[in-house]
Amino acid sequence: MALRTFDWCVDAGATRTTALKTNTVQFGDGYDQVSSFGINNVRETWQVTKTAYKSEIDAIHNFLIEHKGVTPFYATIAGDTKTYRTEGEPSTAHIGGKVWRISFNLKQVFIP
Repeated sequence: MALRTFDWCVDAGATRTTALKTNTVQFGDGYDQVSSFGINNVRETWQVTKTAYKSEIDAIHNFLIEHKGVTPFYATIAGDTKTYRTEGEPSTAHIGGKVWRISFNLKQVFIP
């Protein structure tokens, strides 16, 4: 399966959250033993927006809907290209005139 590429530049101000997956075992004497959970235990999630004319916002919306939140794709966020899928619900807002904004979340995925 050839992955498609999200070709649009998102607005400045995207927010990255980094999840660290760990496994913790607590002992009765108050001590914890912590280890990483899995081989890819660091995963990024981005909250992004794009402000543009309606035709570009519609193209982005269609791209995200075509992937159904399941199929991964390449995206470059803050200069770094990784594999993501859409998480949650993309939303669009009319800013004024011909200008619209789309907001959505990207979750990093790992492909074998």
